[in-house]
Amino acid sequence: MTAAKLKFSVFLPTLKRPDLLRKNLEALELQTRLPDEVLISLRGDLDPEGVAVVDEFVARTTKLNIVKVMLTAPGIVVAENALLDAATGDVACLIDDDAIARPPWLTNIARHYESNPKIGGVAGPPINIVDGKPEVKQAKYQNRVVFPGFILDQSTRHSKQVVPSQHFRGANMSLLISALRNQGGFESRLLGDCFRYELDACLGVSEQGYKLVFDPKAEVDHYEAPRILNTGRFDTAAIHNNAANETFVLLKHYGFLGRLLHLPFAILIGNFPCPGILWGVMGSLAGFSSKNRYLLGVTAVWPAIKGRFTGLKMYFSS
Repeated sequence: MTAAKLKFSVFLPTLKRPDLLRKNLEALELQTRLPDEVLISLRGDLDPEGVAVVDEFVARTTKLNIVKVMLTAPGIVVAENALLDAATGDVACLIDDDAIARPPWLTNIARHYESNPKIGGVAGPPINIVDGKPEVKQAKYQNRVVFPGFILDQSTRHSKQVVPSQHFRGANMSLLISALRNQGGFESRLLGDCFRYELDACLGVSEQGYKLVFDPKAEVDHYEAPRILNTGRFDTAAIHNNAANETFVLLKHYGFLGRLLHLPFAILIGNFPCPGILWGVMGSLAGFSSKNRYLLGVTAVWPAIKGRFTGLKMYFSS
């Protein structure tokens, strides 16, 4: 594979969002560079409306090369791996069905891969649309994994320029298909809604010697829609699963010292979707003055700690 004339495959998993799916496909038709293929995962048993939207586009001779990938099992990783198996391109461009790509989206992704063969991943901001208007914010730092497990994530914000990154968010990210296949695809052992599957994929691509970059011009508008499955993002089960997945992924990619230090760090501090003791206490105190839905307090600490030990078991049984 050379650094020029690459084929770009859009990965579009969808479930029971037919109106947004239609807008997503219409936006892909308006790209300044058309994708070589658009692979759409569908559940015919649960989402006949989505199937009908795709069939409508195919019937009216769309400019898009649409490939339907029919599923019988739930889960985002099941969908992404099915799309990966079906893809014939060089780069997988992942986009949520509630994300609407701006016209130069794919052009701005492609220019990095086709100018530098060491690029293994490119992402841009999924800009949250709040009350019908884009919520544009400036990033204060890069997406990083701070040893031994603090996750810095400002994926929805704009950097001032193209910057190196260590992880992306699946609403708007791309990775080399060959690198994904080399590492066995997307991690299928994760629990619940497969939180941190993007982190695992990005770390795996980086470990193969590739660079990841974040381009603020590779924009999509994100109309965050309600989930159909795994709807409890902040309930006890979700917090447990978030912590288990995060610990499993980091133990999988860390060396000996990181594996030794991660669990004490996670129990004491943790991250916002799965807080440790100090984070939980600060979250409860801050909750008196803030209504931020992502600010979890002390009630989230125990399920997160239990999840950490579940993640440890996942790692040693893998």
